[in-house]
Amino acid sequence: MENIDIKFIAKKSECSIATVSRVINRSKPVSEELQKRVIDTIRKYNYNPSIYAQNLAGKKSRLLGFIMTNYINQYQLLLFRYLNEFACKMGYGCIIRYCNSGFEEKLEVLRELEIRGIEVCFSLFLLSQEEEAYIKEHFRIKVCHMQSPEMRLNIIEKNESSVYEAVCYLAQLGHKRIGGIFCIDEIDDSFLMARKRGFLKAISQINLDQDESMIGQLHGECEKDSVISVIEKIFVPQKPPTALFCYSDEVAIEVMSWIMKQGYRIPEDISVLSFDGIPFAGRVTPSLSTISQPVEYQAKCIINGMLYLQDGIERPCDEKGNEYLLQIRDSVGLPSH
Repeated sequence: MENIDIKFIAKKSECSIATVSRVINRSKPVSEELQKRVIDTIRKYNYNPSIYAQNLAGKKSRLLGFIMTNYINQYQLLLFRYLNEFACKMGYGCIIRYCNSGFEEKLEVLRELEIRGIEVCFSLFLLSQEEEAYIKEHFRIKVCHMQSPEMRLNIIEKNESSVYEAVCYLAQLGHKRIGGIFCIDEIDDSFLMARKRGFLKAISQINLDQDESMIGQLHGECEKDSVISVIEKIFVPQKPPTALFCYSDEVAIEVMSWIMKQGYRIPEDISVLSFDGIPFAGRVTPSLSTISQPVEYQAKCIINGMLYLQDGIERPCDEKGNEYLLQIRDSVGLPSH
C-alpha cells in the first residue's frame, strides 16, 4: 500500500502539494470546490499530518480549538478575551472557527479542527447527549461546552438561583407584577432554561401575579424586530408590569430603548433588570441593573477543563470566584403604582 502522505493526498485530489498545504494550514485562499475535494480526500484516507508529526516528535498539540457562534454577543466576546489570556498563560494558542447552530455545520468545523491536529475543542453551543455521543463515536477530537462536567462551573444551579434571588429582590421593593423575557433553547436542561425556572420559581413561591401574558420568549434571536415584537405583547397599557427581567443585557438595552420611546420612565414607571454583566450595561442611560457573571473565573475553569481532557491533570479553581453578583443601578427602583 502506498504511503499516505501529503504527496499521496495531492495525487488523489488531483492538485499540487502546495494546494494541499494551503487547505490544511489555511495560509492562502483556495476555491470552495478544491478545498472540499482536498478535505474529502483527507477524510477518506484518514490522513492527519499534524497528529502524526507530533507523535513522531513525542509532543502534544499546543493548540486549543474553539467553536463560536456566527452571532456573538458582548458577554461571549469578553469570555473569549479571558479564554485567550488564560490559554496563553498556560503556553497554548487558540484556533477559532465560527458557524451556525446546525449540527452538520458543527461537524464540518470539527473535521477541520481535527485535520489541524487539535485534540480538544470548546463549543459555545451546547450539545445534546445524542450529539455528544455521535461526536465521541466518530471523532478523535474531544469536545466540551459550558455544561460539561469537566468545567466544574455548576452553571445550571448558579443561573437558576441567581435569577430567583433577583426576582425576590424586586418583590421586596414592592413589585407585584413582574414580567420576563427569555430565550427558548432546544436543550431543555440548559442554563438559559435555568434562568426561566428561577424566575418562575420566585413568582410562584412569593405569590406574585402569575400572568402568562407578561412572559415573552425569543427563539435564539436578538434582532431588534424580534425583541420589539415580544415586548409589545407584554407591555399592555391597561395593566403593564411594574418590573421586567430580561435573560441578557443586550436584550434589556433594546427593551429599555423601546420603553422610553413610548414615553414611559425607567425606573419610575417600570424597573428593568437583566443577566450577564457586560461592561456596556453600566454605560447606558439609565444604567442597567444586572446579574454579573464571573466571566474571568469561568474562562479559567474552561481552560483547566480543556487541559484536563488533554492530559488528565486536574487544575482546580477556587470556588470563591464563582459568584454571580446582583448589581443594582439606576434602572431599578420602587414601584410607583
